[in-house]
Amino acid sequence: MFTAAVGRSAATFVWETANGRFCSGSAATAGGFTSTSCFSDRRDVPLSVRPALVPLLSTYSFAEVHVFGADREIVRSVMCNGRSLAVRRLPSVLNGRRALYAFELSETTAGQVTVTVVRGRATATEHVELMGGDPRHKPSCR
Repeated sequence: MFTAAVGRSAATFVWETANGRFCSGSAATAGGFTSTSCFSDRRDVPLSVRPALVPLLSTYSFAEVHVFGADREIVRSVMCNGRSLAVRRLPSVLNGRRALYAFELSETTAGQVTVTVVRGRATATEHVELMGGDPRHKPSCR
């Protein structure tokens, strides 16, 4: 189990089951609530054959927490509207083939973040659509 984010009131965790399913959970730090969920099958989020970012989790407990996988590339930074976000590298899953990364947004946010990645010796920019947030409400990453 890996800690994706910790706030004053709750924490979010992710893990891989023995049969390769991606799971997540949140718990109140003072007790009171817990939640867990897992993908039904390890094939629900297959490893990409090309370099790719794979959104895996969007949840809100104390902040909006996002977890995504990086297949065949390394994340260097995550930006929302030109503002750098703190990104946490988590241990890898899928026998070390998918790196996991987590970041937080202080409130429910729509749109997409800009991610700088390294593929081999080259740097590239990708965009990851945020899984949560209603695009009709602000704020929004562009």
